[in-house]
Amino acid sequence: MLKEKLAHTIEQQPIALFSIEKEYAERNGLLSANQLVQPKQWDFSAIELCLKETEEMLEEKAPSFMNEPVSYFGVNIDQFVYVESEAFTTIGVDAMAIEMDDVFQTITVLFGLKLQKKWGAFIKEHLETNVGLKTYSAMFSDQDGLWDINIPLDALEGFHKDLPIKDAVDLAYRFIFNMLAALEATN
Repeated sequence: MLKEKLAHTIEQQPIALFSIEKEYAERNGLLSANQLVQPKQWDFSAIELCLKETEEMLEEKAPSFMNEPVSYFGVNIDQFVYVESEAFTTIGVDAMAIEMDDVFQTITVLFGLKLQKKWGAFIKEHLETNVGLKTYSAMFSDQDGLWDINIPLDALEGFHKDLPIKDAVDLAYRFIFNMLAALEATN
């Protein structure tokens, strides 16, 4: 999973990794001492502001929108942001959506995770242990072969209402990365 994907990334020149990826690569012997690693920056190929009720795109946003605080969705409760990034391929995610959950009043991230159905018990146990709230959902879709996961960002360490949307994406990325690393370590 992660080992193979990061090993492939490390073969590319120049090597650019997020800090969590670099730490993992060093811990797992994927990097040699003399390899130069540049810090990876978030680059989004799509940033779409959409209506929750219809999923209709309101407008394509500029990268500067990602600096807005996540509290934006508390004020604009009828909207969500849909983002795509090449960086998501490392964790087996195509895209993420961030919105305010109207029922639980939490900022949530929704994503499809490319992971086999057989890992369902692990995923649900990891979410229950690390999210701690019953406001997450994880359901496998046989139709597209993805885990449809929805977690409250509010429950993750480091979250606050003034967090820029870009940093909320990074928080979700690190959570998913750590979940996959834990899965790899136990199997």
